[in-house]
Amino acid sequence: MDFNCWRCPSPDEKGAPSRLLTGKGPSVVVIFGHTGVGVSSLVNLIAGNPMSDYHPDTQTCTNKSKRYEITWPGSDRQFCLFEVRGFYGGVPETTLLNEIRRLEREEAIDLFIYCLRKQKSTVIPHIARQIKDNVTDGKVPVIAVVTELEKFEGIHMEDWWTTSTSLEQGKTNGKTLESMHKGMVFDAHACVTTLPPKDTDLVESLRKRREYSEELVRRLIVEQCASPKRTHSDSDGH
Repeated sequence: MDFNCWRCPSPDEKGAPSRLLTGKGPSVVVIFGHTGVGVSSLVNLIAGNPMSDYHPDTQTCTNKSKRYEITWPGSDRQFCLFEVRGFYGGVPETTLLNEIRRLEREEAIDLFIYCLRKQKSTVIPHIARQIKDNVTDGKVPVIAVVTELEKFEGIHMEDWWTTSTSLEQGKTNGKTLESMHKGMVFDAHACVTTLPPKDTDLVESLRKRREYSEELVRRLIVEQCASPKRTHSDSDGH
């Protein structure tokens, strides 16, 4: 089952409506990651529709932070996805962090989704710690979503998280990722593929993995945003 999606104006766009933090608005979900890891593809996976541009060769394709409103069919739940431009893609780190801080001030963030791949070069521990600890003082959950696992040889992609790593003896991939972030423990995680339907529909195993990925990430979003919408009273000092 797909979300109903449309793009709504970013806060810096002319005529963009201000959001009153009454606790009744959409849950705000911020998706971030290293440039080229596939944040745009993850947005499309969640939406079930090609909402955001993506490039099959993992080149940077998001040159401006974007926002999308999503509703769950048959439900009054609403989500606002905020796609942040990739870190280390030419935009100063401070600029992107300030964008996230502004969003927190204006709308109160409910969930962070940290998009990364299994390669160590895609991990941005310094940024992730700043976002979790400094932007919202650790009040907002962070989900780690590891993408590009469609070729993982295990029965389930999720098994990658608990598979022993070749980098550190006695550690699993998941524990190794968390240790790279100085012991930062993610509130939830998902191991997925974000391949577009055109690349999966004709191969049953890939199609099933994409369908599983959609369902898993959506379910985690709903679970992590189960509490009432955050308000300014939850975000004093930001």
